[in-house]
Amino acid sequence: MHPAIKIVNLVIVSIFLTQGGWSTLLLTGALLLPFYIVQSELWRPAIKMIFRLKWFFISILLIYYIYTPDVGQSTQTIINQISGNVAPGFFRISVLVFIVFSVNLFIRTTSKEEILSALLWLFLPLKLVNFNVERVSLRAILTLEYIEVLSLRLTEYKEIKSIEESRNSNAHFFAKKKWAFLHLIKHSGIILREILEEAETTSGKSYTIDCLESPKFIQFVFPLVLCLLFYASL
Repeated sequence: MHPAIKIVNLVIVSIFLTQGGWSTLLLTGALLLPFYIVQSELWRPAIKMIFRLKWFFISILLIYYIYTPDVGQSTQTIINQISGNVAPGFFRISVLVFIVFSVNLFIRTTSKEEILSALLWLFLPLKLVNFNVERVSLRAILTLEYIEVLSLRLTEYKEIKSIEESRNSNAHFFAKKKWAFLHLIKHSGIILREILEEAETTSGKSYTIDCLESPKFIQFVFPLVLCLLFYASL
């Protein structure tokens, strides 16, 4: 499938997931499941991405629990009140989980070069309004490149700190986690500043983006079918 069509499909899925209900979630799961069954290696990175968002998901539940008004009867049990407040939060978390699975499928089946070339192809009509497509594409390349560098350096730092924590096992569990979290935040700022300095001093490096051919006409059927399916599920 053409990379640009993949991006359009991903945007369609994300939009309808945020606007639909449980039926839209079930439809998305039915569309994604065959890919994850055929390519079992997709599960691990997706679950890893979801695990990294655990604190974000917990914060969503807390926000919904605290700010959802109690509109039920006063005779409700505490469990019913909690479930009524938290249920919308679970739905929003489910939406984010399915978006993560969709993005993971897109990333694992599309190379970085294909993504950048597809973005360039999608932005080409903006040249009619004097939009600098090449500059935007170059910024996209640099962003992806230095995000990978930042991720690798943070991973190395976390591994070093985990070794230090294992050696210093006398401290309290929560005290060690607090210390590690604060140092991670501090070190993240240092790494980010170093990467920005490297990016500013980098010169003479050339980048090339292959311009993609237009997708075959038949491939435009996929976004159309997706829109019809999701519209029917609303």
